[in-house]
Amino acid sequence: MHIPAPRIYARMAFYVGTALAAFLALAVASVMLLASAELASYVQTRQGPLGQEAARVLAQGGRPALEQWLAGTQVPAGATVFVLDAASRDVLGRQMPAYLENFVRSSVVGPPDRPDAHYRPVRLAPQIIGPDGAVYTFLVLPKGITIWGSPAITLGLVLAALLVVGTVAWLVAGAFGRPVGELQAAVRQLASGRLEARLPAGITGRRDELGDLARDFNSMADQIAGLIEGRQQLMAELSHELRSPLARLQAAVALAAHRGGLAETERGRIEEELGRLDQVIGDVLRFSRLGSAAEIQRRLVRLGELLADLVRVEQIEATARGCELRLEVSDNPTVVGDPALLRSGLENILRNAIRYSPPGTSVEVSARSDGSSALIDIADRGPGVPEPYLQRIFEPYFRAPGSGGPATGTGLGLAIARRVFEAHDGQVAAAARPGGGLVVSARLPLADFA
Repeated sequence: MHIPAPRIYARMAFYVGTALAAFLALAVASVMLLASAELASYVQTRQGPLGQEAARVLAQGGRPALEQWLAGTQVPAGATVFVLDAASRDVLGRQMPAYLENFVRSSVVGPPDRPDAHYRPVRLAPQIIGPDGAVYTFLVLPKGITIWGSPAITLGLVLAALLVVGTVAWLVAGAFGRPVGELQAAVRQLASGRLEARLPAGITGRRDELGDLARDFNSMADQIAGLIEGRQQLMAELSHELRSPLARLQAAVALAAHRGGLAETERGRIEEELGRLDQVIGDVLRFSRLGSAAEIQRRLVRLGELLADLVRVEQIEATARGCELRLEVSDNPTVVGDPALLRSGLENILRNAIRYSPPGTSVEVSARSDGSSALIDIADRGPGVPEPYLQRIFEPYFRAPGSGGPATGTGLGLAIARRVFEAHDGQVAAAARPGGGLVVSARLPLADFA
């Protein structure tokens, strides 16, 4: 199978190649400009009449006059003048740069010439002769340039490299980093339930692998949204189709009982089963609607007041089962969310705790602020849940083995609660209660009044 060359790699290779070419061009330009500027005064001093003036002063007044002239002569800023004797020592006693000593001794000053020699080596600096025949070397050195180069040139090369690297990094970040970041954000939005998450045309219009990936993501998101919308539509239609005959059955049961054709026990049993079936349909429909990012009504919700009303309503069921509800609220934490959804989630947790609580025990409900979050605990004294199943009890239709208790309910209550809190950027977890029982804790972000 033929695999085409990755276009994105070709684009990156183009950026890198352009960067190298730009760096070389800037490096050559910086070396030429800086070196020519620093060498200008050196070349001017070396080719000027300064050496001839030193020779004249030495011929007329000897070494003392030369030293006095050298100490008072103004040398251009870009050059340094040394006058060296046969031992490569400066006449003013100045120290030569250590890295130049051997070079000056061998190639600039050199050993004395023999009169009868037929070969004389090249000297890299002019020599001046004193009235006593002593030979001195007139050496001009550039100040800013050493054998290792110029600090200014090095700085120029570093700046050129930084400029090129920064430009390429900016281009790469714009060409690759930004699209990858937007793709990551879109994936996270889709994973959190926002089915409208899509990548913009600026990315899907690219002619490389990132553009292909963006188009594939949008196509996948469209298919997922269609599947979920179809499922929701199916569940809604199914619930409607099931509830209509349920309503007619309930009416028929009531009519039969009114006419005396149905015994009281049979009527109670039928109504109980119809009620359970109606509850199952309602929970399935509610769970299906929470499967996507539902429209949440954002309002300020005071958890203390919401829990107080919920406990008051559920106390009737708790009393019927022989248990008691206790509420403790600290600071009355305030969150932002949908009051109806939050009440539904908390109601499912509380009713689950009541269902599994033995007679004579109490279900304790508490709410408090914990840093930047509101923490709600609902604790019971029921049979509890084995450790390996503490997180799985929030899965749809899952029942933990060995938990005991009545096998009533639809198996969706805690799953609905989890989706409610996750839709509010919160979370819910279960833990074993010391002394027996279960603690279900819900965490929600506090309202920010800043």
